[in-house]
Amino acid sequence: EKWQRFDPLGSQFIRYDQLSDFVDDLESPLRIPKPSYLVLIRMNLPICENDRMHCVDILDGLTKYFLGTLDTDVTSNENDASNEIKNDRPNDYHPISTTIQRQRELYLSRLVLQRF
Repeated sequence: EKWQRFDPLGSQFIRYDQLSDFVDDLESPLRIPKPSYLVLIRMNLPICENDRMHCVDILDGLTKYFLGTLDTDVTSNENDASNEIKNDRPNDYHPISTTIQRQRELYLSRLVLQRF
């Protein structure tokens, strides 16, 4: 029901700019009240083409945040997990960035603009 408000067509994606509103709209224990900006960046969620985010990636990030396992190092299983993830996603699932990478890009662009 909550997801459907942000994804009325059932595409399994919401726009990146809707993410903060979505997590604020959830109920405990997954709700992250606004301002959730820094928490969402720290989750390092994949951002797909056209600034879309997949529902399973968001749920995974929210679950890890709730359990306190966001910073757990899982690099040994990363390759196996990424192959499983790709098989479990729709055909139009093409991550091109993450929330951390996006923040870095925005920060650097602000620095460049300040110099000119």
